[in-house]
Amino acid sequence: MCQENKKGFTLIELLVVVLIIGILASVALPQYERAVEKSRVTEAISLSSAIWKAQQAYFLANGTYASDLAQLDFDIPGKDTTASGTPSKLTKNFSCRAVNAGGTGENAWALAVCRRNGKPYAIYYARTNQQLGCYPDNEEGKQWCRIFTGKEEEPYLF
Repeated sequence: MCQENKKGFTLIELLVVVLIIGILASVALPQYERAVEKSRVTEAISLSSAIWKAQQAYFLANGTYASDLAQLDFDIPGKDTTASGTPSKLTKNFSCRAVNAGGTGENAWALAVCRRNGKPYAIYYARTNQQLGCYPDNEEGKQWCRIFTGKEEEPYLF
């Protein structure tokens, strides 16, 4: 009796391996997307913080806040645009702008906003207590703001 010595995998073994890889990928992909989005939020925090510091310097020099990034002694790399009627800079991931929200003296307040292109949230600095926060446009934005800040309810402050 002579037995053939066949080497290789059966179809069932290959299907089981493909199934396991698929399950691992379906678990890992959402975590990867969340990590990438969090790194982009770090970029937004840096940009809005820099705009806010430039706004504070402008306020000290002029007694009012700037309503346009061009008025600030600060340049964000990116394309100039007018988003929602407000002069903004469009980077790869964000549209950023400086906003003079009104008031004078101690009652003056302003925003430094970076809105994520295609995502329903914005990262902002506001003169109100000089706090950094996440502003959602809808339920999906609220979910992202909860993830970024670790807060369950508004205001979503870092």
